[in-house]
Formats: sequence, structure tokens, C-alpha cells
Amino acid sequence: MSFFLRAIVVFVALAALAVLAWQLAETPGEVALEWHGWRIDTSASFVAAALLGVLAAGALLYAVLHGIRILPRRLAQARARRRNEAGYFALTKGMVAIAAGDAAEARRFAKRASELLGRPPGALLIGAQAAQLEGRPDEARKFYAAMLQAKETELLGLRGLLALAEQEGDRAQAIELAEKARALAPRAPWVLTRLFHLQIAARRWEAAEPTLRQAIAAKAVAEGTGKHSDAVLLVQLSLMAERNGDRTLALERARRALSLDEALLPASLQLAALHLAGNEPRRARKVIEAAWRRQPHPDLARLYALALAEPDAVKRYRALAALEEMAPEHAEAHRALARAALEAKLWGEARRHVKAAGEARDAGFCRLMAELEQSEAANTAAARDWLARASESDPEPAWLCRGCGASAREWSALCGHCGDFDSLAWGQAPRVAPLAAAPSGTVLAAEAAVAGPAAAAPDMPPRPPAAADSPMPLAQLTGPNAAARSPQP
Repeated sequence: MSFFLRAIVVFVALAALAVLAWQLAETPGEVALEWHGWRIDTSASFVAAALLGVLAAGALLYAVLHGIRILPRRLAQARARRRNEAGYFALTKGMVAIAAGDAAEARRFAKRASELLGRPPGALLIGAQAAQLEGRPDEARKFYAAMLQAKETELLGLRGLLALAEQEGDRAQAIELAEKARALAPRAPWVLTRLFHLQIAARRWEAAEPTLRQAIAAKAVAEGTGKHSDAVLLVQLSLMAERNGDRTLALERARRALSLDEALLPASLQLAALHLAGNEPRRARKVIEAAWRRQPHPDLARLYALALAEPDAVKRYRALAALEEMAPEHAEAHRALARAALEAKLWGEARRHVKAAGEARDAGFCRLMAELEQSEAANTAAARDWLARASESDPEPAWLCRGCGASAREWSALCGHCGDFDSLAWGQAPRVAPLAAAPSGTVLAAEAAVAGPAAAAPDMPPRPPAAADSPMPLAQLTGPNAAARSPQP
């Protein structure tokens, strides 16, 4: 009841009493009481006053008796309140000690809080973290396991056990705990992202995709980032389907990957290679041309040459001129045409394109010049000179990890050096031992499919193993993941 309403009630009550008193004063009367031979004569006003006094004395007596009756309970409540205040103060001090890294002090306050509050969840958490600070994971595990017994702390206990499993490298146990956490909190961002990263690290690609979709729906992952990560996963799933001989499923997944992220180069390479393997060169060219306009790449040029299916080297060179028209200022277009001109023995055109492509004069430029000198005029001395320069020049662009800076022969969703997800990007490699400018596994597979069984001679370069099939150390995951074959300069 508000103060204003209480004031109105008091005012009305006082007014009623005043009216009653005025009525008694205006209409005086007499009251006679006879009881066991006694007779009492008095006024009506005195009787009313006496009645009010009796009522007030009764109320006072009731209040005193009620207060005596509830006094033990009030004392118990006050004692419990003081215990709770002391217990929560101990919890607060324990949390401060954890933040300060004082495990002994934290454990002391956690014990005090348990004595006062009956082992509250906060005391269990402080005890677990104190044990972890002291390097006693077994004791911490007992505290987290105790949290599983109460519904309100079960998720917190699972999170602690999950962190311990990850620290110990028990990935199977970590995934099992993360699955239980998802069952309890299916929309918790930390649950979905942690489970996704664990599934990717374990290369459980099929299970990772629905987890990623669930994370996107729960807004645990931004929609744009989620679509890109989903595209990366679909490329890996397409590669898996291709290895299993299911070309229809591989095509479907590659198309979905490209629809989610049309700028994902490995998706374009995979789809184009699948079209070539299925004897669909026109569709392959369409995919390659769209990707070339966004990001010219040496493997796109190699696949395009296969898609042209032109046996005559001169005609193939003229057909490849479309690449220069789509990216006239890009060095990769000139390098592709320079290689085609060398095959067609068009030395002047080859020299023009090599020079147009070699402003940076990296190792690739030097090797092209060496091949040109040897092929055009059999100038072995000049060729050797260019090859010597190649060993001292900047390497050609390669797949580089944004996390650790390592370069890779082929694109993969997981860096083979640090294990970061989706960290490889095409760029200028640092000055280290240059990688061989050999076609990637994707291109070699397409070449074998186009040329047929006869081309798969014993001297054909072996196809490098897919990243998903080779052991890879896992460091810290930074995002969504997959491992796929792909191009190498």
C-alpha cells in the first residue's frame, strides 16, 4: 500500500471516530448494569470509552503473547541471515583469491563458505579452480563431478570437465562431454562453438556441419562467417564423396559450397575438376571463368587448358587468350599464356608474356625465362643463369597460414603446421626454400580423368595425399574447419 493510500485510510478512520464522539456528546444517555445485587449507573460515553480500552488491552496482550511465541523463530532467522551473509562474504573473498591466483586462500574461503552455506555451487567452483591453480586436475575433477549432481550446476560441471579433457588431450572424452552440454543447453554459444571445433579437430566432418548450422541459427556464429565456414566444410565433404566414388553427391556439395561463398577458390577448383572428370568441359569453363575474374590462379589456368580440349598447341594458345581479356593486368594471365606459347613454340609471344608477367621477377619468372632460353635457342648457359637467379629470388605465391605463417603445397582447411581452421590464403610466400611449381592434386586428378587411363603412365607424378588423410598436429582452433585438396602454384 502506498504512503498516499495509507494517509487516506488513517484520515477516514480519524474522521469516523470524531463523528462517533460528536454523536455521543450530542445525544448523552445513561447505562444501568445490575449483576449479583450490584447496580452500576453511568453514561453511554463512559461505556464506549471503557469498551475501547478493553479492546486495546486485549490487542496489546495478544501482541505480547504472539511475540513470545515467535521469538525463537525470529532468533533462528536472524542467526541464519548472519550465517548467509558470512558465507556469501567468504564466497566473494574466495573468488577474489582465485582472480589473484592465491589457491591456498581460495581453498580456505571455499571451505568456510561450505561450512556456513552447506556446500553451495560457488564453493565447489572455487575449490575446483583452486585445485587447477595448484596443478591438481584429479581433485578439480572431483569438484566438477560433484556439480553434476545438482541440476542448476550440471552445465557448469560439464564445462569444467570439458576443459580438463581438452587440457589432457582426450578429444573423444571432450566431444562426449560437449554433446551432453548441448543436450542441456542447445542454444548456448560456447557449447556449440566448442563442440564444432572439437568435431573439426577430430575430422568428424559429417557431424560438424549440422553443429555449425545449429550455431548459425542460435546466432553463436555471425551469418557471414557461418556461411563461409559451411562452404569450407562442404568442399571437404565433396572431396570425401569423390574419394568414395559418389560423384553425384560430390557435385551437389561443391555446388552448395560455391553458392554459399562464390569467392572460395577451392570450391571453384573442386567443382571445375568434377565437371571435367564427368566430361562436361563447357560447365567447367563457366565455373573457371567466373573464378578467374575474381582471383586468377595458376590451377585455374591449367584446368581451363584441359577444358578447352584442344590438341593443337597454337590453337590452344589462341583460345587461352580469353584469360588475358578477363584479367588483362594480372601477372597470372601472362604466365599462363607464356606457358601456352612455349608449348606452341611461339617464342616471341612467350617472351612478351614472360616479361609482362615478371615485374616482380620472382622464382617463377626466372624459371620461365630459363625454359624460354633453353627452348628457343638452346642457350644452356643463359638457362642456367636464370635458374641460379631463381634460387635467390622471392618465391612464387603460395598458400600461407594467417596464424603461423607456414606455407603449404596445397590448400587445406586445417593448417598442417599449427592446426588453425580456415587459415590458408593465397599470397606471396616469405623468402624460404621455394616450393616446386607442380600442379596440385586437384589438377592432376582432372588431367587423369580427361586424358583417360592411357595417360596414367608410371612416370606420372603421384597425387599428394589429401590433408584429411595425413596426420596433422592440433594447436589452438580459431574458427570453423575442414581439410581439402587444392591448388599449389
